[in-house]
Amino acid sequence: MEKFKDLAEYALNYAQQKSLEYTEVRLEENKRDTVSFLNGKLHIGNLPIELTADAFSRKLGLNIRILQDGGMAMATTNNLSKENIRKTVDNAYRGAKRNARQRKIPMSLSKEKTYETKWSSKYEVNPMNVSLEERINFLKQFVSIFDKEYPIQFFHVFVLITEERNSYFINSEGTKISGHVPRVALIPVIIGIVAGGKNEQMMNTYATSSGWDELISWDLEKKVRKNVEILSNIITKAKKPPEGEIDIILGPQVSGIISHENCGHPHEADRILGREGAQAGESYLREHELGFKIGNDCVNVYDDPTIPGSYGFYLFDDEGVKTRRRELIKNGIFNEMLQNRETAAFFNTKSNGAARAISYDREPLIRMANTYFAPGEYSFEEMIEDIKLGVYMKSFTEWNIDDKRLESKYVGQEAYLIEDGEVKGLVSKPTLEISSIGLFNSIDAQGDKSSFEWEGAFCGKSEPGQGIPVWTGGPNVRLRNIKLARGD
Repeated sequence: MEKFKDLAEYALNYAQQKSLEYTEVRLEENKRDTVSFLNGKLHIGNLPIELTADAFSRKLGLNIRILQDGGMAMATTNNLSKENIRKTVDNAYRGAKRNARQRKIPMSLSKEKTYETKWSSKYEVNPMNVSLEERINFLKQFVSIFDKEYPIQFFHVFVLITEERNSYFINSEGTKISGHVPRVALIPVIIGIVAGGKNEQMMNTYATSSGWDELISWDLEKKVRKNVEILSNIITKAKKPPEGEIDIILGPQVSGIISHENCGHPHEADRILGREGAQAGESYLREHELGFKIGNDCVNVYDDPTIPGSYGFYLFDDEGVKTRRRELIKNGIFNEMLQNRETAAFFNTKSNGAARAISYDREPLIRMANTYFAPGEYSFEEMIEDIKLGVYMKSFTEWNIDDKRLESKYVGQEAYLIEDGEVKGLVSKPTLEISSIGLFNSIDAQGDKSSFEWEGAFCGKSEPGQGIPVWTGGPNVRLRNIKLARGD
């Protein structure tokens, strides 16, 4: 990677000879390995599920974006000869001129501070440096969980993804930033089935940017074994949930996905402006201004790329902008959007560092990083003590949401009845169907730090698709007077 940085400089210098309005060059190296076990059988990539693709992927290339006369274009190459780099710059220049002629409103970029710096996540053992044998042995411990006899039949997949991203970003404004972050994720997919076809599927993503040693310190075999027992009990013991208006407590996995889907996506400024309408969808917030009252005063939802060890960790985005915590909903108010330099210029503000791409050959788009409900003040005991009839939806098995991220549905998986302030037995598929605004206005309490948990995920957007690594999270969250439906 280091030896190619002079070619990135060469590309920028060549572009500047044309006296362009703005030029940026992103040199990027991506390494990714995928090892899996399907029902106890080893697979090196090529598993017939979306989680895996190439077994061992290595990509290195240049991304060049040029702004000229109010038009922008991007060109990429993995042929790093000087001749081809000149051709790539020329292609981007011609594309920008063509785009300028086609645009009704000239494009501009927000004015941002320039930096010359390096950043990296903190870790001891880079997961890409762990031997294949050690990775395989790590996965084998999870396969052995199913040596025990259970009252139901299980199908199981364990996917281990190790990756590393190295980037070098420079632009015509003087910014020079080197970034380095390894990531590792374990993804168990477990399906339980009984005679007659009744089944449940459970999937988790345990992921970090703090290195291999961090992942193996989490005692994941114990967590997965517990989840297998819970899945068996859900299928064999769960009863029908209550109907009508009740109170609901959402566990961290559910509050986390809600923070991502009902808050994070609709707060993306490109969605609000309609750019993603034909691809990833639009936003109900297009009809509202900053300061709009989305939910109760206790509701605070943030997105923060700077959290150490997070799966969505980065300190500078792919436009060279320094990141910070983005307070999307603050005390129930539509407080800020996720911005890149283009949308920030449109809204006459500053970018908050939300431009991300998955590799050199993809455009930086407005993306989340680690989206979450901020902790409140309530213990779990305090949250349930005055609930006469309710449900504790600890995890979900299904969710969907419309293109504007307004009308949504969440179906519980591990869920329990609450009666007279006490948690009782399992209930089957309690279903929350509610609008985003209705949801945030029904929240009257957010749990304290003791209930806070993170979950790894891959957030999809755009075409060609970009599955970006993120965390979702939160504490327990309480909703009052919700009409619950049954999912079966």
